Amino acid sequence: MGNFHLGKLDLKTIAIRVRDRDGMIHFYRDIIGLHLLREENELAILGYKEPASELLWLEESPRADEHRGEIKKMSRFSLVVPNEKELANVYYRAEKENYPVKSALSAEDEKGLLFEDPEGNEIEIFYGPSKQRSTSTPINLNAKKLSELATKEEKIHAAFFDKIHLNVSDLKKQEAFLADILGLQVHDENDEELLLNRGEFNVGLTTATGGTIDLPTDKVLGLDFLQFSVSKENLLELLEHLQAENIAFFCDKKQNLITIYDAVGIEWWFIVK
Repeated sequence: MGNFHLGKLDLKTIAIRVRDRDGMIHFYRDIIGLHLLREENELAILGYKEPASELLWLEESPRADEHRGEIKKMSRFSLVVPNEKELANVYYRAEKENYPVKSALSAEDEKGLLFEDPEGNEIEIFYGPSKQRSTSTPINLNAKKLSELATKEEKIHAAFFDKIHLNVSDLKKQEAFLADILGLQVHDENDEELLLNRGEFNVGLTTATGGTIDLPTDKVLGLDFLQFSVSKENLLELLEHLQAENIAFFCDKKQNLITIYDAVGIEWWFIVK
């Protein structure tokens, strides 16, 4: 292995198992600013109406264990906004709802707000004009100056996921899955964190032990699966690659969907655009 490349990845949907769906809807709809597109039984789907997109699935799972305060498979995920106005509007909505901002930082032209949702998942709302993130040491963001840019709109616009940080107990095993099985390029950031596909979709890996890291995703609250859009050509190449390497996976009859589990039990979905 090592010569396979999946191509450009677009992270379309993050699915999270939750205990209190209404509380989580309130946070992601009324503070982050996503549209509640629909509710189907235990599932709430949030995203954009135009263009139609499903950014976040909240799956109510009352039988899953909460493990509140323990280490989770997902450390945090990042939602990129197109300008400072959108970032300021998120800050305005949080202030209006009296919802705490965990941190507000800036580095050169970049700015970010870090929140912890009602069930302990961290989400970063990020603005930066460059595809490649700054390596400068961040400083505290002037929240008062940021709030002056707010237009007080209720919904966020043109945002997309660009990064997810995972906690893993076996860094080498997860790296091998991402690099060899999925063909993603690996970059060293520091001794314990890796960055994949710098400038496009990124995955940070951090070594950790305990908590929910090695438990099945259907047994605990938190990250369940990641859904990506790929070309038909790349999906068929992935199918051939998985078959050649004798890797367990699921593919639908029309060959428009492949799902596979990574080394820590997170399911990755690849769907033809």
